[in-house]
This record gives sequence, C-alpha cells and structure tokens, in this order.
Amino acid sequence: MESNANHASPEYGSEIDVERLTGYKRRTLQKDRHLGRGFPFYKVRGKVLYDLQEIRTLIRAGRVEIRNDGGAA
Repeated sequence: MESNANHASPEYGSEIDVERLTGYKRRTLQKDRHLGRGFPFYKVRGKVLYDLQEIRTLIRAGRVEIRNDGGAA
C-alpha cells in the first residue's frame, strides 16, 4: 500500500477563490470554461471546482524572467 505522506492533499476552490488568487473575474472564468479554454476544472455534483495548487503551478510556469539588459530570458 502506497503512503500519501509525500503527496499534499489537493486544495480545491471555487470561482471566487480563483478570482482572489489570479485576479481573473468570475465572468471571465465562466466564459473560458464555455469556450473550452482557461484553467482546468472539475465538476462535482453540479459545482465547479478548481485545483488551486494546479493553478499556482500553471501561473509559475508562465513566469518570465527579465534580464538586466531589459530583455526577457
């Protein structure tokens, strides 16, 4: 049996939580879902939930480093 000690429990949040985390308005999140784009989400018993750790990871993946000469790395 595999231990879950090395794996953090998922932290799920609502549109409001994602809005606070990212600055994206709830309406934008709704439109993105409707258009099949945006952050991955889960639908549980009719409620839309987002894996907040996954969203944090996606945000970090889009990070751009600025070089001393003003260009992007």
